[in-house]
Amino acid sequence: MKNTLLAAASAIFATALSFAPAGAQEAPEKVTVGYLNLVNAQLVTKHLGLMQKHMPDVEIEYIKVGGGGDMLRAIAADQVDFGGLGNPPTAIGVTRGLPIKGIMVLNMLDYVEAMVVRSDAGIKSFKDLAGKKLAAPFGSTTHYLLLQALTDEGVDPASMEILDLRPNDIAVAWVRGDIDAAWFWEPNLDKAVKNGGHIFMTSGIMASRGYPTWDVGVVMNEFAEKYPDYVEKFLAAECEGIDYWLGNPAETAQIIADELELDLADATRMMNGTEMVPCDKQLTAQYLGTTGDIGQFADTLVATAEFLASQKRLPKVLSREEFADFLKPGYLEKVVGE
Repeated sequence: MKNTLLAAASAIFATALSFAPAGAQEAPEKVTVGYLNLVNAQLVTKHLGLMQKHMPDVEIEYIKVGGGGDMLRAIAADQVDFGGLGNPPTAIGVTRGLPIKGIMVLNMLDYVEAMVVRSDAGIKSFKDLAGKKLAAPFGSTTHYLLLQALTDEGVDPASMEILDLRPNDIAVAWVRGDIDAAWFWEPNLDKAVKNGGHIFMTSGIMASRGYPTWDVGVVMNEFAEKYPDYVEKFLAAECEGIDYWLGNPAETAQIIADELELDLADATRMMNGTEMVPCDKQLTAQYLGTTGDIGQFADTLVATAEFLASQKRLPKVLSREEFADFLKPGYLEKVVGE
Protein backbone atom coordinates (compact mmCIF):
# COMPACT_ATOMS: atom_id res chain seq x y z
CA MET A 1 0.00 0.00 0.00
CA LYS A 2 2.82 2.39 1.00
CA ASN A 3 4.62 1.74 -2.30
CA THR A 4 1.41 2.45 -4.21
CA LEU A 5 0.96 5.80 -2.45
CA LEU A 6 4.58 6.75 -3.11
CA ALA A 7 4.22 5.89 -6.77
CA ALA A 8 1.04 7.97 -7.03
CA ALA A 9 2.71 10.93 -5.30
CA SER A 10 5.69 10.71 -7.64
CA ALA A 11 3.39 10.66 -10.65
CA ILE A 12 1.54 13.75 -9.42
CA PHE A 13 4.85 15.58 -8.79
CA ALA A 14 6.12 14.65 -12.24
CA THR A 15 2.88 15.88 -13.81
CA ALA A 16 3.15 19.18 -11.94
CA LEU A 17 6.68 19.64 -13.19
CA SER A 18 5.58 19.01 -16.75
CA PHE A 19 3.25 22.01 -16.53
CA ALA A 20 5.94 24.36 -15.17
CA PRO A 21 6.61 27.08 -17.75
CA ALA A 22 9.75 26.59 -19.80
CA GLY A 23 12.56 28.82 -18.61
CA ALA A 24 10.81 29.61 -15.31
CA GLN A 25 13.30 31.10 -12.87
CA GLU A 26 13.68 30.82 -9.16
CA ALA A 27 12.99 34.14 -7.41
CA PRO A 28 15.47 35.59 -4.92
CA GLU A 29 14.22 35.91 -1.35
CA LYS A 30 15.71 39.40 -1.05
CA VAL A 31 17.22 41.99 -3.36
CA THR A 32 19.67 44.49 -1.86
CA VAL A 33 20.12 47.80 -3.68
CA GLY A 34 23.06 49.98 -2.73
CA TYR A 35 22.30 53.56 -3.69
CA LEU A 36 24.54 56.61 -3.62
CA ASN A 37 23.54 59.51 -1.39
CA LEU A 38 23.02 61.96 -4.23
CA VAL A 39 20.24 63.51 -6.28
CA ASN A 40 19.00 61.20 -9.01
CA ALA A 41 15.94 59.17 -10.00
CA GLN A 42 16.86 56.26 -7.75
CA LEU A 43 15.31 58.33 -4.96
CA VAL A 44 12.08 58.41 -6.97
CA THR A 45 12.17 54.66 -7.55
CA LYS A 46 12.71 54.12 -3.84
CA HIS A 47 10.10 56.64 -2.69
CA LEU A 48 7.35 55.36 -4.98
CA GLY A 49 8.03 51.71 -4.18
CA LEU A 50 8.64 50.88 -7.84
CA MET A 51 11.07 48.08 -7.02
CA GLN A 52 8.37 46.40 -4.92
CA LYS A 53 5.91 46.95 -7.76
CA HIS A 54 8.10 45.03 -10.21
CA MET A 55 9.20 42.41 -7.65
CA PRO A 56 6.05 41.96 -5.53
CA ASP A 57 7.08 38.71 -3.85
CA VAL A 58 10.65 39.74 -3.01
CA GLU A 59 11.97 41.58 0.03
CA ILE A 60 13.66 44.82 -1.09
CA GLU A 61 16.45 46.28 1.02
CA TYR A 62 17.98 49.68 0.30
CA ILE A 63 21.44 50.53 1.64
CA LYS A 64 22.61 54.15 1.46
CA VAL A 65 26.27 54.36 0.45
CA GLY A 66 28.38 57.47 0.91
CA GLY A 67 30.51 57.40 -2.25
CA GLY A 68 32.32 55.39 -4.90
CA GLY A 69 35.01 54.05 -2.56
CA ASP A 70 32.39 52.84 -0.09
CA MET A 71 30.41 51.24 -2.92
CA LEU A 72 33.50 49.38 -4.13
CA ARG A 73 34.00 48.05 -0.61
CA ALA A 74 30.34 46.99 -0.41
CA ILE A 75 30.67 45.18 -3.74
CA ALA A 76 33.92 43.49 -2.71
CA ALA A 77 32.23 42.31 0.51
CA ASP A 78 29.23 40.98 -1.45
CA GLN A 79 26.86 43.23 0.51
CA VAL A 80 24.73 44.36 -2.45
CA ASP A 81 23.07 42.84 -5.52
CA PHE A 82 22.83 46.15 -7.36
CA GLY A 83 24.86 49.31 -6.92
CA GLY A 84 25.94 52.54 -8.55
CA LEU A 85 29.43 53.74 -9.48
CA GLY A 86 30.92 56.80 -11.11
CA ASN A 87 33.37 56.32 -13.94
CA PRO A 88 36.54 56.53 -11.75
CA PRO A 89 35.44 53.87 -9.24
CA THR A 90 34.08 51.84 -12.16
CA ALA A 91 37.49 51.92 -13.83
CA ILE A 92 39.10 50.92 -10.52
CA GLY A 93 36.61 48.11 -9.85
CA VAL A 94 36.77 46.62 -13.34
CA THR A 95 40.57 46.78 -13.41
CA ARG A 96 40.73 45.01 -10.05
CA GLY A 97 38.43 42.29 -11.32
CA LEU A 98 35.37 42.95 -9.18
CA PRO A 99 32.49 40.67 -10.33
CA ILE A 100 30.15 43.34 -11.72
CA LYS A 101 28.53 44.37 -14.98
CA GLY A 102 27.30 47.82 -16.04
CA ILE A 103 23.64 47.74 -17.06
CA MET A 104 22.27 51.31 -17.15
CA VAL A 105 23.02 55.02 -16.85
CA LEU A 106 21.95 56.31 -13.46
CA ASN A 107 22.77 59.94 -14.21
CA MET A 108 25.10 62.37 -15.92
CA LEU A 109 26.75 64.84 -13.54
CA ASP A 110 26.62 68.63 -13.83
CA TYR A 111 26.67 71.24 -11.06
CA VAL A 112 25.13 68.79 -8.59
CA GLU A 113 28.84 68.06 -8.02
CA ALA A 114 31.17 71.00 -7.58
CA MET A 115 34.26 72.38 -5.91
CA VAL A 116 33.52 74.87 -3.17
CA VAL A 117 36.14 77.18 -1.70
CA ARG A 118 36.02 79.28 1.44
CA SER A 119 35.27 82.86 0.42
CA ASP A 120 37.79 84.35 2.85
CA ALA A 121 40.63 81.95 1.89
CA GLY A 122 41.93 84.04 -1.01
CA ILE A 123 41.51 81.24 -3.57
CA LYS A 124 41.18 82.81 -7.02
CA SER A 125 42.89 80.11 -9.09
CA PHE A 126 43.98 76.50 -8.71
CA LYS A 127 47.51 77.73 -7.97
CA ASP A 128 46.15 79.43 -4.85
CA LEU A 129 45.34 76.00 -3.42
CA ALA A 130 49.02 75.45 -2.59
CA GLY A 131 49.40 75.20 1.17
CA LYS A 132 45.65 74.81 1.67
CA LYS A 133 43.68 71.92 3.11
CA LEU A 134 41.16 70.26 0.77
CA ALA A 135 38.79 67.30 0.96
CA ALA A 136 37.19 64.86 -1.47
CA PRO A 137 35.94 61.28 -1.19
CA PHE A 138 38.87 59.28 -2.58
CA GLY A 139 38.00 57.03 -5.51
CA SER A 140 34.98 59.17 -6.43
CA THR A 141 34.17 61.21 -9.52
CA THR A 142 35.01 64.43 -7.65
CA HIS A 143 38.41 63.15 -6.48
CA TYR A 144 39.20 62.21 -10.08
CA LEU A 145 38.14 65.66 -11.35
CA LEU A 146 40.14 67.43 -8.65
CA LEU A 147 43.32 65.59 -9.66
CA GLN A 148 42.55 66.13 -13.35
CA ALA A 149 42.00 69.86 -12.86
CA LEU A 150 45.21 70.24 -10.84
CA THR A 151 47.14 68.38 -13.55
CA ASP A 152 45.70 70.59 -16.31
CA GLU A 153 46.63 73.71 -14.33
CA GLY A 154 50.15 72.46 -13.64
CA VAL A 155 49.61 72.35 -9.87
CA ASP A 156 51.27 69.59 -7.85
CA PRO A 157 48.73 67.85 -5.56
CA ALA A 158 51.58 67.37 -3.08
CA SER A 159 51.66 71.15 -2.58
CA MET A 160 48.42 70.93 -0.59
CA GLU A 161 46.85 68.57 1.91
CA ILE A 162 44.02 66.51 0.40
CA LEU A 163 41.88 64.62 2.90
CA ASP A 164 39.80 61.54 2.13
CA LEU A 165 36.41 62.29 3.71
CA ARG A 166 32.85 61.14 3.05
CA PRO A 167 30.41 63.88 1.96
CA ASN A 168 28.74 64.05 5.40
CA ASP A 169 32.14 64.37 7.07
CA ILE A 170 33.23 67.05 4.60
CA ALA A 171 30.19 69.14 5.56
CA VAL A 172 31.03 68.76 9.26
CA ALA A 173 34.70 69.62 8.68
CA TRP A 174 33.67 72.65 6.66
CA VAL A 175 31.39 74.05 9.36
CA ARG A 176 34.18 73.55 11.93
CA GLY A 177 36.56 75.51 9.69
CA ASP A 178 38.95 72.57 9.25
CA ILE A 179 39.22 72.77 5.45
CA ASP A 180 39.60 75.52 2.86
CA ALA A 181 38.08 73.77 -0.16
CA ALA A 182 36.27 70.58 -1.14
CA TRP A 183 34.96 68.89 -4.25
CA PHE A 184 31.86 66.82 -3.47
CA TRP A 185 28.15 66.71 -4.15
CA GLU A 186 24.64 67.65 -3.10
CA PRO A 187 22.92 67.66 -0.71
CA ASN A 188 25.98 68.20 1.51
CA LEU A 189 27.60 70.62 -0.95
CA ASP A 190 24.89 73.16 -0.19
CA LYS A 191 25.86 73.18 3.50
CA ALA A 192 29.32 74.45 2.59
CA VAL A 193 27.97 77.11 0.22
CA LYS A 194 25.63 78.38 2.93
CA ASN A 195 28.46 78.52 5.47
CA GLY A 196 30.97 80.87 3.93
CA GLY A 197 31.72 79.12 0.65
CA HIS A 198 31.21 79.72 -3.03
CA ILE A 199 31.34 77.48 -6.11
CA PHE A 200 34.75 77.51 -7.76
CA MET A 201 34.37 74.75 -10.39
CA THR A 202 31.66 72.28 -11.39
CA SER A 203 31.64 68.79 -12.84
CA GLY A 204 29.59 70.18 -15.74
CA ILE A 205 32.35 72.62 -16.67
CA MET A 206 34.89 69.81 -16.50
CA ALA A 207 32.66 67.73 -18.80
CA SER A 208 32.73 70.58 -21.34
CA ARG A 209 36.54 70.38 -21.16
CA GLY A 210 36.49 66.72 -22.13
CA TYR A 211 36.12 65.01 -18.74
CA PRO A 212 32.53 63.76 -18.48
CA THR A 213 31.49 62.07 -15.27
CA TRP A 214 28.51 59.83 -14.73
CA ASP A 215 27.14 57.08 -12.54
CA VAL A 216 26.36 53.66 -13.95
CA GLY A 217 24.09 51.03 -12.44
CA VAL A 218 25.88 47.74 -11.81
CA VAL A 219 24.78 44.21 -10.95
CA MET A 220 26.79 41.47 -9.30
CA ASN A 221 27.72 38.76 -11.80
CA GLU A 222 26.44 35.92 -9.64
CA PHE A 223 23.02 37.56 -9.24
CA ALA A 224 22.76 38.26 -12.98
CA GLU A 225 23.64 34.68 -13.86
CA LYS A 226 21.14 33.23 -11.42
CA TYR A 227 18.29 35.74 -11.81
CA PRO A 228 18.47 37.41 -15.25
CA ASP A 229 14.73 38.14 -15.20
CA TYR A 230 15.20 40.10 -12.00
CA VAL A 231 17.92 42.21 -13.58
CA GLU A 232 15.29 43.21 -16.11
CA LYS A 233 12.76 43.87 -13.34
CA PHE A 234 15.30 46.09 -11.60
CA LEU A 235 15.83 48.02 -14.82
CA ALA A 236 12.10 48.31 -15.48
CA ALA A 237 11.66 49.87 -12.03
CA GLU A 238 14.57 52.30 -12.49
CA CYS A 239 13.39 53.27 -16.00
CA GLU A 240 9.94 54.01 -14.59
CA GLY A 241 11.60 56.22 -11.97
CA ILE A 242 13.52 58.10 -14.68
CA ASP A 243 10.34 58.59 -16.73
CA TYR A 244 8.57 59.93 -13.64
CA TRP A 245 11.45 62.35 -12.96
CA LEU A 246 11.35 63.66 -16.53
CA GLY A 247 7.56 63.87 -16.74
CA ASN A 248 6.73 65.18 -13.27
CA PRO A 249 9.35 67.74 -12.21
CA ALA A 250 7.28 69.40 -9.47
CA GLU A 251 6.30 66.11 -7.85
CA THR A 252 9.87 64.82 -8.20
CA ALA A 253 11.27 67.90 -6.47
CA GLN A 254 8.97 67.22 -3.53
CA ILE A 255 10.14 63.59 -3.43
CA ILE A 256 13.79 64.72 -3.41
CA ALA A 257 12.99 67.22 -0.66
CA ASP A 258 11.30 64.51 1.41
CA GLU A 259 14.01 61.88 0.87
CA LEU A 260 16.93 64.21 1.62
CA GLU A 261 15.14 66.47 4.13
CA LEU A 262 15.62 69.60 2.03
CA ASP A 263 13.72 72.77 1.31
CA LEU A 264 11.73 72.46 -1.91
CA ALA A 265 13.71 75.27 -3.59
CA ASP A 266 17.01 73.53 -2.81
CA ALA A 267 15.70 70.19 -4.07
CA THR A 268 14.58 71.82 -7.32
CA ARG A 269 17.96 73.48 -7.86
CA MET A 270 19.81 70.23 -7.20
CA MET A 271 17.57 68.34 -9.63
CA ASN A 272 18.49 70.81 -12.36
CA GLY A 273 22.17 70.01 -11.77
CA THR A 274 21.66 66.34 -12.63
CA GLU A 275 20.85 65.00 -16.09
CA MET A 276 18.62 61.94 -16.25
CA VAL A 277 18.83 59.99 -19.51
CA PRO A 278 15.70 58.20 -20.83
CA CYS A 279 16.34 54.48 -21.03
CA ASP A 280 15.90 54.24 -24.80
CA LYS A 281 18.45 57.04 -25.27
CA GLN A 282 20.92 55.18 -23.05
CA LEU A 283 21.26 52.62 -25.84
CA THR A 284 22.71 55.18 -28.25
CA ALA A 285 26.39 55.66 -29.10
CA GLN A 286 26.80 58.57 -26.66
CA TYR A 287 26.10 56.30 -23.70
CA LEU A 288 26.02 52.48 -23.41
CA GLY A 289 25.44 51.72 -27.07
CA THR A 290 24.09 48.30 -27.97
CA THR A 291 25.22 44.72 -27.51
CA GLY A 292 26.86 44.69 -30.93
CA ASP A 293 28.21 48.24 -30.78
CA ILE A 294 29.23 49.41 -27.31
CA GLY A 295 29.11 53.18 -26.94
CA GLN A 296 31.25 56.03 -25.65
CA PHE A 297 31.09 54.98 -22.00
CA ALA A 298 33.81 52.44 -22.83
CA ASP A 299 36.00 55.23 -24.22
CA THR A 300 35.42 57.33 -21.10
CA LEU A 301 36.49 54.39 -18.95
CA VAL A 302 39.71 54.01 -20.94
CA ALA A 303 40.49 57.73 -20.62
CA THR A 304 39.68 57.66 -16.90
CA ALA A 305 41.87 54.59 -16.36
CA GLU A 306 44.75 56.18 -18.27
CA PHE A 307 44.65 59.20 -15.99
CA LEU A 308 44.35 57.11 -12.82
CA ALA A 309 47.29 54.99 -13.95
CA SER A 310 49.36 58.13 -14.58
CA GLN A 311 48.60 59.13 -10.98
CA LYS A 312 49.74 55.68 -9.74
CA ARG A 313 46.19 54.90 -8.61
CA LEU A 314 45.82 51.99 -11.04
CA PRO A 315 48.50 49.40 -11.83
CA LYS A 316 47.53 49.08 -15.50
CA VAL A 317 45.10 50.29 -18.16
CA LEU A 318 42.64 47.80 -19.60
CA SER A 319 41.84 47.84 -23.30
CA ARG A 320 38.65 49.29 -24.73
CA GLU A 321 37.49 45.74 -25.43
CA GLU A 322 37.92 44.81 -21.77
CA PHE A 323 35.94 47.81 -20.58
CA ALA A 324 33.33 47.19 -23.30
CA ASP A 325 32.91 43.66 -21.95
CA PHE A 326 31.94 45.18 -18.58
CA LEU A 327 29.02 46.99 -20.21
CA LYS A 328 26.00 44.77 -20.82
CA PRO A 329 23.22 46.76 -22.52
CA GLY A 330 21.40 43.56 -23.48
CA TYR A 331 19.27 43.59 -20.34
CA LEU A 332 18.16 47.16 -21.02
CA GLU A 333 17.52 46.32 -24.68
CA LYS A 334 14.97 43.74 -23.55
CA VAL A 335 13.26 46.18 -21.17
CA VAL A 336 13.11 49.01 -23.72
CA GLY A 337 11.88 46.62 -26.42
CA GLU A 338 8.92 45.35 -24.36
